[in-house]
Amino acid sequence: MKKSKLLALVLVVVLAAASVVGCGSKSDEVSVFKLANGSALGDERDQSLQEFAKLVDQKSNGTMKVEVYSGGTLGSWRDTIEGLEPNIVQIVCESIGTLEAYSPTASIDAYPYLYDDYDHYKRVMLNGEVGQKIMDAVAEEGNFVLMGPSNRGARIVTSNKKIESADDLRGVKIRAPGIQMYIKTWEYLGASPLPMDPSEIYTGLQQGTVDAQENPIMYSYGNAFYDVCKYLVLTNHVFSTDVFIFNDKYFNGLPEEQQKIFREAAKEAGDFRTKLVEDLEAETIELMAEKGMEVLRPDLSGFQEKLADFAKEFPNLAGLVEEVHASR
Repeated sequence: MKKSKLLALVLVVVLAAASVVGCGSKSDEVSVFKLANGSALGDERDQSLQEFAKLVDQKSNGTMKVEVYSGGTLGSWRDTIEGLEPNIVQIVCESIGTLEAYSPTASIDAYPYLYDDYDHYKRVMLNGEVGQKIMDAVAEEGNFVLMGPSNRGARIVTSNKKIESADDLRGVKIRAPGIQMYIKTWEYLGASPLPMDPSEIYTGLQQGTVDAQENPIMYSYGNAFYDVCKYLVLTNHVFSTDVFIFNDKYFNGLPEEQQKIFREAAKEAGDFRTKLVEDLEAETIELMAEKGMEVLRPDLSGFQEKLADFAKEFPNLAGLVEEVHASR
């Protein structure tokens, strides 16, 4: 981590220590928790986090306050996840896949075409035993507590090269998260993946450093990628899940009543986010078309065929992948 970011985060924890009164040991004391979010202020994730903060406040009768820091104001997602163990931040909302460095199971969050469709995804990951099994495994491996799963929206591609089939990806320079599952996916599809911090994507597309990027639809709209891309390609290659992330020792050290409040609020806020995404997805596609993007709906069978033997790259996930597929 860069020294400047580390110093900034140390300052945050000092301020946090000064702002927390009594850690909820008495009924009239107020505990303050910092929640870090790397996505844009006002987007659907931020809205769900504001809902989470409101719910925590209500359920605790004002004795627990969650301060939401969106827009990466506390650092990148990597910085803030690293900041959980030293208690620089208390909560992070991010995708399960961002925990890959701590948990080999977390990679399944980015597994391409794992689910048949949106209904299959919701049934398995958001409301099923297999989804809970995945979250429990990631939590145990990474020393986290995870709760409140929510749908981020199907990942799609925005591009300056026309992609009407999987073959059209050959040689396309595409920004992908620095997570091995994503890198391998695009290599299998014939593209040239380039890891890049989210804050650099817009400029990278504008300057031609990359030809394309892939993200959920609302994220792509919220970051105005329609200004620097000609095509919206509905690949729907990944249904990714956001969760509320705590360090396990920190969370388990909280009073049981606070733990209960966090779990209830996270579940309700996660459901709020999922419904919001469902309502906004089709509308957002139309908005991007109105902004001048050409919407492409390629035949996905060609993508799936190129990824047919993809599981061999991640043998540790084979059992879970089979369980998900068996739940069709």
